[in-house]
Order: sequence, then C-alpha cells, then structure tokens
Amino acid sequence: MKHQPESLCRSIMSEPPAVLQPTDTMLFALRTMVAQRVPALPIAERDGRYVGMLPRSRLIALAMPRVLWQESTQHPLSRVQGGFIQDSLADLQERLDGVANDPVSRHLDPEVPVLSPEATLMHAMLFLHRQRNIMPVVENGKLIGVVSVWDVLARIGRVR
Repeated sequence: MKHQPESLCRSIMSEPPAVLQPTDTMLFALRTMVAQRVPALPIAERDGRYVGMLPRSRLIALAMPRVLWQESTQHPLSRVQGGFIQDSLADLQERLDGVANDPVSRHLDPEVPVLSPEATLMHAMLFLHRQRNIMPVVENGKLIGVVSVWDVLARIGRVR
C-alpha cells in the first residue's frame, strides 16, 4: 500500500538535539541530556551507523539501588517498594559517579524500537503513546533523525 508523503515519519522527523558516540562517557551523556533537556539521546558511530539509545530512565536507574530497578523472577519489580530505602542525595551521586567514566555503549537501551523514514505516523504515534518520548529514525543502518512527541504534537497542533 502506497502512503501519502505527509503520512510518513520522514515528514515530521527532526534532527536529534545531540548524538552520542559509543565511547562518550556517561558523565558527558548526563551533562548533554540535562543541557538539552531531552528524555533520551541516540548513539551513533562517527560514520552515522546507529548503535542505540540512552534514555534518562537508565541514568535514573543507575543512581538508584539495584534492587529497585533490576527485576528478577524471585523479586518482581512490581512488588518492590522504595519507601523503605533512606538514601541521601550523596548516595545517589556516589552511585552515578561509579559509572561516570563508563562508555555510553555499556548502558544503552536495546529495547528502543527503530523507525524507518517510510514508517507511518500512526506507527510512530503508537510507540510515542506507549511511553516512548523520542524514537530514532534509521535508514540503511544510519541514524537520519528522530521523531519525538514534540515533533508529532507540533504538527498535529499546527504549531511550527
């Protein structure tokens, strides 16, 4: 089935605010994410080959006690409550400091789906509706852009 050009991801994708390289450190990624105020950053090789995404949830998880974010069959996450843990800001910072020099490739999220520039807007919107805030757009293995909730909402609301 042939789709109209304006019904494809290509029509609303934007340039990523920043792109990490696999060897960039987690500290660099954290600083970039905070400076750009983005929920995730794509990771690509220098030649543009897409590697993965680093979402803010990974950074948050790495600062928390592992028991709260690492699900196992014996202790499902849905049953663990965090209120009993009395960690201070210094404890959270110490955990994050422990991975600050790790390469981002070590912590990327392999579960983030990838969009083709020819994917339909409805396909992208389903992922965005299901708690994804930003989706990589990849063509022939190369990162060519992103589709974010802001890209979609701006177009729907004719805000651009």
